[in-house]
Amino acid sequence: MAPDTPADRPESSPYAVLEARVGRLEEDMREVRATLGQMLPILVRIDTTLPHLATKAELQALRVELAEKPSKTYLWAVLAVLVTAYGAGLAAIALLR
Repeated sequence: MAPDTPADRPESSPYAVLEARVGRLEEDMREVRATLGQMLPILVRIDTTLPHLATKAELQALRVELAEKPSKTYLWAVLAVLVTAYGAGLAAIALLR
């Protein structure tokens, strides 16, 4: 008897209740196999994507690296100071001529 074939015995057998339960279990296993068969392509797709994703450690290292760099506000302030100094220098040269 194959494992996926329900047992066919007369109901008068002392094992009739057990055979009915095994039959239901075999049917449920067919459904589980079908569901797993549908999930396999999804799992393969996830497995091929995972190596390209960043880990928590990589994200933490990136946060530390970004924290060490100057902020946009700081860079704009430096640019404003440089433009002001340049403008003041041009004004000073214009006054000296």
